[in-house]
Amino acid sequence: MTNLRGSTTARLVQAKTGEQLFERTQEHIRPLIAMIDELNEVEVGAEDELRVIRQQLTRLVFRAQPLPQRQVAPKSRSARHRGGP
Repeated sequence: MTNLRGSTTARLVQAKTGEQLFERTQEHIRPLIAMIDELNEVEVGAEDELRVIRQQLTRLVFRAQPLPQRQVAPKSRSARHRGGP
């Protein structure tokens, strides 16, 4: 049996509200920022790595945008009255 207590995926699934999910994402974003800062401090050799990270984060930005609200069109008059009396 697999122990999922420490699993990031298991913790994300357990988080039900937007606020809880936001807190979980912050747990991962903060260390990522620190690692990027470390890569930027390296004098030579991290350009390729930073380029890859930049491309991945750019793709992530588009995934993080809220989806537009789905509007439900009102039922047409004919659809409401098809059932008959």
